[in-house]
Amino acid sequence: MDIFSKIFWQAGLGLSLVMLFVAISALLNAENGQLTVENLEHLSGTYSALFETLKFVVYPWLALGLFLLIRFFIRLSKS
Repeated sequence: MDIFSKIFWQAGLGLSLVMLFVAISALLNAENGQLTVENLEHLSGTYSALFETLKFVVYPWLALGLFLLIRFFIRLSKS
């Protein structure tokens, strides 16, 4: 496994952990088993800041994934 694949998988793991924590924090604010917009309204600033920060990680991560996919197809066609 080369460095690009390792970076891709490690970044994917980190992003999935962040999304898991966001989902858990949202579900912890459910009242009577229902998750509504009003229940999450007080977290809107936190979620907005998080997603504005994550876009600097997600877009390069997607570009790296596209690079790895193209490289895979090129190597597959040469074999």
